[in-house]
Order: sequence, then structure tokens, then C-alpha cells
Amino acid sequence: MKNTLLFAGISVFIAVALGAMGAHYLKETLEFPLTKIDSWKTAVQYQSFHALALIILVFISKSFPKINLKSSITFIKLGMSLFAGSIYLLTLNYDWKISFLPKIMGPLTPIGGLCMLIGWGLFIFNVSKIEK
Repeated sequence: MKNTLLFAGISVFIAVALGAMGAHYLKETLEFPLTKIDSWKTAVQYQSFHALALIILVFISKSFPKINLKSSITFIKLGMSLFAGSIYLLTLNYDWKISFLPKIMGPLTPIGGLCMLIGWGLFIFNVSKIEK
């Protein structure tokens, strides 16, 4: 669980830094279009939300040792990395103009979203098994 807490802390740190980058550098310096800035904000929001949720999941797993949240946590970590990471790279590609990047990163965004959904589905399934 220590690794999950470290992952979550680093993720929040990165989200704050990239949020500031999106608000200032991309918007003001590079003059990215609003649609790209909105995508960037979405990635920052999902990364922040899920990183904080991971911290909560660690404490839930400690409070309810009979349920195994490792698979939920793994899928959520993978999902947020793929989802937010691909959006960051696709947004930056507006400036970089690497032709093959959208073909590689584009499919990773929905795969990341699906992984997050699987993680939350596993969480719901495992919590439903808790006896009153």
C-alpha cells in the first residue's frame, strides 16, 4: 500500500504542476486553442480525482481487511496513467506535430477510461461482499 500512496502523492503533485502549465504556459505562451486546454483540464481533473481516491482506497482497505482492493487499485492506477497521460501527449502534440502520435495515443485514452471503470466496478463488487 506504500507504493499506492507514493503513486497517489506523485500523481497529485504532477496534476498540480500540469494544471498550472495548462493555465499559463499552454494558454498564454503557446496560445493553444480552447478545445486543447479543455482536454488538458479534463486530464488534470481525472488524474487529481483518482489520485485522491487511491489514498482513500488505501485507508478503506486497512479498515476492511477482509476485502481485497488490490485489483481495483491496480486498474485505477493503470487507467488514470493511460487516460491522463495520453491526453497530455495528444494535447502537446498540437505544438509538436508528430504525425504518428495520435495513432498510438488516441486509442489509449478510452482504454484508460475503461480500466478506471473496471477498477471502480471491482471496488463495488468487493464492497458488496462485506457483511453487515
